Amino acid sequence: MHESLDAVNESTVAGLGRLARFVGFSEVMGRLYGTLLLNPEPLSLDELADNLEISKGSVSMNMRSLERWGMAKEVWVRGERKKYYVAEADLWKVIRNVLGSREQREVQVALRVLGDSVTKLKAAEMQLELEEQELARYYLERIAELQSFFQFAQMALETVVGSQEALDFEAVTKIEIG
Repeated sequence: MHESLDAVNESTVAGLGRLARFVGFSEVMGRLYGTLLLNPEPLSLDELADNLEISKGSVSMNMRSLERWGMAKEVWVRGERKKYYVAEADLWKVIRNVLGSREQREVQVALRVLGDSVTKLKAAEMQLELEEQELARYYLERIAELQSFFQFAQMALETVVGSQEALDFEAVTKIEIG
C-alpha cells in the first residue's frame, strides 16, 4: 500500500479510537469501527486482530459491542466459514442508534431522580425549620432549572433519534458562520 494511503488509514483509525474513548466507548471499538469503515471488503476476526495488532478475544468482545450498537454487522462470505464483518457506513444511523439507547436512557434517569427529589422536598417541607424551608425553596428553583434543561435535552434527542431521514452533511458543511 502506498505510504500516503497507509498514513491516512492509520491516522483515521487512531482518530476514531480517540473519539470513541472521548464519548465513553473503548478505544479498541473505535479502532475496529475505523478499520471496517475504511475497508471496501468485509474483514474476519483474524484479519481485524492482525491489522490492529490486538488479541482475537479482544476483537471478538468489541465486535459484539459494535453489533449491539448497530455500528457493524456480520456478513456471509461465500465459501468461508469464518465470521466476517462490515461497518455501518451511514453515520447518521450510527448516531441515532447511540443516542437512542444510551443518552435517552441517561436523560430519563436524570429526570426521574430530579422528580424524586422534588417529591422528597415537598413531603418534608412542613417538618423543616424556617431557614431550612428557604434552602428547600432554593433547591426547588435549581432543580426546576435542571428539569427544564433535561426536558429540552430529551426533546432534542427524540427529534434526532426519531428522524428517519439522513442528515445532508454536504449542506451542513456549506453553512457559513460569522
